[in-house]
Amino acid sequence: MNQKAQPTPPTFVKTMTATFRSLFSRERWAPVPRQSLFLLTALPLALTVPVLMIVLVSVGAGLTVLGIGLILLFAAAGLARWFGALEIQRLTWAGAVAIEPPSWPDFNDQGWWQRIRLVLLDGHQWSYIVHSGLYLALGTFTGSLALVWIATIVNGATRWIWNDWAVMLSREITDPIVWWPTVWTPPPFVHGALTVLAYSVLGAAAAAGLPWFTRTMVALHDRIARVFLGRYSPEELDAQMAGLRRSRQSGVAAEGRTLRKLGSDPKGAAELLAEAGRRSALTLDELRSLVRGLAPPILQDRGLTAALAALAERNSIPTTVSTALDPSIEIPPAVQQGIYFVVAELLANTTKHSGANQVTIACGTESNGQTIAVTIADDGAGGARMVPGHGLAGIAERIEGLGGQFSVDSPRGGPTSATLRIPSRLS
Repeated sequence: MNQKAQPTPPTFVKTMTATFRSLFSRERWAPVPRQSLFLLTALPLALTVPVLMIVLVSVGAGLTVLGIGLILLFAAAGLARWFGALEIQRLTWAGAVAIEPPSWPDFNDQGWWQRIRLVLLDGHQWSYIVHSGLYLALGTFTGSLALVWIATIVNGATRWIWNDWAVMLSREITDPIVWWPTVWTPPPFVHGALTVLAYSVLGAAAAAGLPWFTRTMVALHDRIARVFLGRYSPEELDAQMAGLRRSRQSGVAAEGRTLRKLGSDPKGAAELLAEAGRRSALTLDELRSLVRGLAPPILQDRGLTAALAALAERNSIPTTVSTALDPSIEIPPAVQQGIYFVVAELLANTTKHSGANQVTIACGTESNGQTIAVTIADDGAGGARMVPGHGLAGIAERIEGLGGQFSVDSPRGGPTSATLRIPSRLS
């Protein structure tokens, strides 16, 4: 007997459902409050720091021959350096990938005139000064636009409360007489309702586009900051080498701590050795997997998305996974393996320490496919910290070895969010 096929939803319904879910997804709205505050505070910063900077540089350059001008330029350099560091911290807080600041001259055992000379001859210092000057236009533009955008949302949401007291201009853009000058002139009692409706629609449209707006404006700040406030390429290579040296030194220091504990605390040493034995067994299992195929079978056969889903299914805490990887990008096996094992370790830490009831994993591509970003969030007790020589610090060092970055946001009381960003192509 033939069974009647179940009807499938129309393509239009599927599209609308996907659009609705995307419009109200947590990943879309989570960074909006911080990004909005970042943009709103850019306006007062732009109207104070750059103006003071321009005054110091202009007056200092004019009085250089008198000597006092060099002191003013030195003060301008210090202000620019402080403001650049503040902008880097603000961008990181708003969700951008952390910018590595340059290495500044060492002022130890230097006199005042030597310090002034070192500062004024430093190329990074003048980049910071130029950035401060440009911020007068950048911060004023983005801050003012953010203020108008958010004011439009608030106006649309509250217009019905105070519309009767609003001053209505005859040529107001939302005036229905302007909309229908020859077709229909509404009576006064309809005029107010249509005005409220118009503001409400405009506010709703601004609210729907708020995540796109904040993300775009913060990205503009980030792009300019990376040009003027970041390290140059040779300095980045030196920093990566320094990171590798720190990773090696951390391993040596950990071994030293264990050996010292053997003599001073036999009981604690026994616990350390037992833990080391358990970790060694897990490591051997991983090594066997690596020898068999350099990765877990599901990662080899079905890719990173399926492997993360399998980790979520095996986790004792209910875990959901959302992936948005660009299918046109071929992620190297080493990057996939690194992400897989780091996520596995973070899930294990969450199960052991967080007391969470729900975990989410979000994985996607950023910067036109140049970066793979993974965020693991839970609703647990929080309080996670990167302590040298312990788990999260080890994860950070492992990610740095792949040229990536790792950050943890875990206030007391929760929630906890750990984010790793790794280049999608190894250099």
